[in-house]
Amino acid sequence: MSKNRDIKELLLEEAKDDRLYRRVVIEGLEDALFTPGILSMHEDVTYSTVDAGKIIERSDSTIRNHFRSDLINYIQPEKYGKYYRLDYKSIFRLHIIFILMEKVGRTTVDLLAELGWEPSISVGNPKILNRDSQSAYREVAAGLEIPDLQRQVLESRLQSVEKSLILQNAITRIFKHESDIANIDRLVESKKTLIHQIQSDAKMRYLEDKHSKLLATSLKKSIKKPSFFDLFKKAEEVDVVQMSSEIEKGLKEKMEEEITQQIAIHKEEMNELLKKKEKLNEKLLLEKEAFSKAQLELEKVDEDNSKNNNLIQIND
Repeated sequence: MSKNRDIKELLLEEAKDDRLYRRVVIEGLEDALFTPGILSMHEDVTYSTVDAGKIIERSDSTIRNHFRSDLINYIQPEKYGKYYRLDYKSIFRLHIIFILMEKVGRTTVDLLAELGWEPSISVGNPKILNRDSQSAYREVAAGLEIPDLQRQVLESRLQSVEKSLILQNAITRIFKHESDIANIDRLVESKKTLIHQIQSDAKMRYLEDKHSKLLATSLKKSIKKPSFFDLFKKAEEVDVVQMSSEIEKGLKEKMEEEITQQIAIHKEEMNELLKKKEKLNEKLLLEKEAFSKAQLELEKVDEDNSKNNNLIQIND
């Protein structure tokens, strides 16, 4: 039994009760699961986030972003200080997350709901609410006769929930942009390889044609029917250099025209891809700035929550 067969069977056995795996199957995305990278894993090896990124074709930073959400409990990486190690099961779960986010548009909250979990934030672990629930929560809080400090704590926690939602949505958009950019890079490299192959093939045909024509022309000029006057004339020598130059000029023009025609459409498509990548990079930069801002705001709200909770405990 091959190693590829072994790892696939292990993963299928492991995933039989996995709700996100079942969602992938329901969405008809099974073909995207068992990539060459996934099938290259070994059950006895643990991988760094960089190695895992190479296996599932994602950046190290993109993978680490998931470790900042509650999905880390689903992925189950092993942590050693500031570093993480992932076994084949953890990498496969990461792969499933990316498939559902990129191909179906699922968010972190959607995936946690699919797992039957409720996302939470660090201080007080309040549950994340949808927008309707947030409004109802405010209305209830406003109608209750509770001390101002406790009301302030409730409002502060709700702000924390809202900031957390903004943060998670920003992470999802960052993942999407990074994935789209990586796909464009792969397409551009594919186009470059194709253009290089077209140029190499044309050059090979040019050299073959040149050699063939040079040989044929040389033989034709060398073998001439003798005549009476040839007895009184000095034998003509074949001017190989001039003949080669004439043949080379014609064939080179033909080769360059052929290359230009064949690669023109590929170059145009490649330029369009690069323009699209430039726009995505601009969006990605803005999303990362928004993410950093949301992080700072969430930390500030959580800090206020902590202070208010301490004050409530002191008053009690």
